[in-house]
Amino acid sequence: MTLLLATIGLAVGSLLNWAGDWLPRFASQRPVPVRDPISLPVPALWRLLTSSVSRRSSFRLQRPSWLGVAVELFNALVFAYLWERFGLSWTLLSLALNCAFFTLIAIIDLKYHLVLNVLVLPAAGVALLFQSVSPGSHTLNALLGGAMGMLPLLLVTLLKPGSMGGGDVKLAALIGLIAGFPQVLWPLSLGILAGGIVSLLLLLSRGREPKSLIPYAPFLCLGAMISLIHNPLSLLFSL
Repeated sequence: MTLLLATIGLAVGSLLNWAGDWLPRFASQRPVPVRDPISLPVPALWRLLTSSVSRRSSFRLQRPSWLGVAVELFNALVFAYLWERFGLSWTLLSLALNCAFFTLIAIIDLKYHLVLNVLVLPAAGVALLFQSVSPGSHTLNALLGGAMGMLPLLLVTLLKPGSMGGGDVKLAALIGLIAGFPQVLWPLSLGILAGGIVSLLLLLSRGREPKSLIPYAPFLCLGAMISLIHNPLSLLFSL
C-alpha cells in the first residue's frame, strides 16, 4: 500500500508540474512569459528515463527539468510518509491536499517569481470558512494567526521596498489563517530560518550577486507543510 501511495504522489507531482506552467498566465501582478505545458502531464521522471530512447527515434517528449523530477520524487515520499503515519483516514487526505497545494505555490515561485492571487485568495477564504465551522476552532483565533503571519513580512516590505513581494505577505497571512494563533509562530519561524540560511549561503557564494531576488515562498511553504504534520506549539497549548 505504501508503494501505491508513492505512485499516487508521483502522479500528483506530475500534475503539479503541469499546473505550475499553466497557472502563471492568470498572474495579476504583471504579465510574464510562461512556458507552454505539454498537452498532457507526462511525468518528468518518465521523460528523464526515456530521454535516451527518444533521442534515437522520431518520438519526442519535452525534456524534463530537474525541478520537475524533484517535485515528483518529493511528492512520492510525502504521500508514502503520510500513509505510514496516518493510514487510511481523513487526516491523510487533508494533509495530502494541503501539501500538494503548498508545493504548487513553491513551484510557481521558483519558476516565475510569482505567488498567485488566484491560488492564495480563494484558499484564504476556504481556510477562514473551515476555521469558523470546524469544532474546536475559532474565527478570531484564525484572524489573529493571519495577522501575526503577515506582520513580520509586511514590516520588511515597508522598511525595505523590493526585498519581498506582496504575494509573500499574503501567503504568510494564509498560513496564519490555517495554523491559527499562536501556532503560526512555528511555520513562520521555520520559513524565516530556512530562507535566512539559504540567503546567507547564496550571498557568500560567488555564483550569486547580493542583489539577486531570492524566491521566498518555497521556504514559507516548507514551514507550512512541516507544521501541518508536526507543530509542537499545538501540543504545548493543548495541555
